[in-house]
Amino acid sequence: MSSPAFYASPRALATTCSVLLGLTGLSALWNAAAVLIFGAAPESPTDTALLGAGNIAEVLLTLATAVAFIMWLYRVRVNVEVICPQVYQRGRGWTIGAWFIPFANLYLPWRVTADIWNASGPTDQHGVPQPIRTGVVNAWWTTWVIGLVLGRLEGQAAATAAESATAVAAVLAILMVRGLTDMQQRHAEAARTAALAAYRAPAEHA
Repeated sequence: MSSPAFYASPRALATTCSVLLGLTGLSALWNAAAVLIFGAAPESPTDTALLGAGNIAEVLLTLATAVAFIMWLYRVRVNVEVICPQVYQRGRGWTIGAWFIPFANLYLPWRVTADIWNASGPTDQHGVPQPIRTGVVNAWWTTWVIGLVLGRLEGQAAATAAESATAVAAVLAILMVRGLTDMQQRHAEAARTAALAAYRAPAEHA
């Protein structure tokens, strides 16, 4: 059974995600350039070392980014239960488990993120979420999957394209993380304003 939901600002986690995503994107660009210059399988020991160092850096940064991103995604998922509790959402565990189900992990993480995005958008006077564009979420996930697919292919062109797609996906992910975080923060600020007004109202009429 899940613990009771409470709102906590996701901004610190969002900042960590954004920094790590930026570094991952830069490492992907480095590797794309390295493959273009040295080839996918360089013969020179120096070139091989440079390409290998870039690959290791990208792997380590990707792992760190994945941990930070999942922590952020879990936090904004819990926040949704406070922001819009009447909207059905997949259980919190899907923010973690969706990434580890073979084949389904090409779809479920996007679906979970899109659901959270939609539930965090503007609401009407009754608290019902209003339609909101999910273009940045869709673009982020599509580019990320394209990078994964291209990374399975062999050859210099495929490797360069895969790294480039990863870099673009990192930028789109930053925009998505910041956008979703800002939407939730606006809800929190509106709730604080309403609570303060309700607190002051009796005193003003006394």
